Amino acid sequence: MTDNDKQTTVDLLRHGNVLGGNYYRGITDDALSELGWEQMQQRVMMFNHWNIIISSPLQRCLKFAQTLSQQRQLPLIINSGFQEINFGNWEGKTATQIEKEQPESLMNFYQDPINNAPLNSEPMVDFQQRILTSWQQLLQLHQGKKILIITHGGVIRSLFSLFFNIPIKNSVAIKISHASLTRLQCFHGCPDFIQLNALLN
Repeated sequence: MTDNDKQTTVDLLRHGNVLGGNYYRGITDDALSELGWEQMQQRVMMFNHWNIIISSPLQRCLKFAQTLSQQRQLPLIINSGFQEINFGNWEGKTATQIEKEQPESLMNFYQDPINNAPLNSEPMVDFQQRILTSWQQLLQLHQGKKILIITHGGVIRSLFSLFFNIPIKNSVAIKISHASLTRLQCFHGCPDFIQLNALLN
């Protein structure tokens, strides 16, 4: 098998339920709830094929990644490129609070997230470029391996948008459940081909 024929398998695991309730939580560093730990433990229980774990630095991903790394004796790399988007002035606010302060702002955002982003947030285009750059570097460094990335719903949606030509405004509506596992198989050639192998909810 040549280098260009190698297949890289990447499993994207979203973190589980988080303490603090339901609000816009991008870079806000809340911990997993007890339920969140259970969700993630159950999700990975049947899988034992990974060579390496990559994690967002936010603790709702990292704490579980550290535990899993120790349990499975797998190398762990912390990669801020797979951190969730910064929601700026919406961080820590519920949808109700945002709509009260800025009527129709949420509707405008979901219709056009590029031009209606929250104040002081990470621009959606920059967010996608950050993720794409991190992904490309990951495949260069770990080609042919079986990789687990523990990350966030926004990151997974962004990868769908990039790889499957889904407009950003449509990708934000994709439901990524807590502790869901998405498998991507990457076939390295000219050009590289990425296949959505399974969506395991």
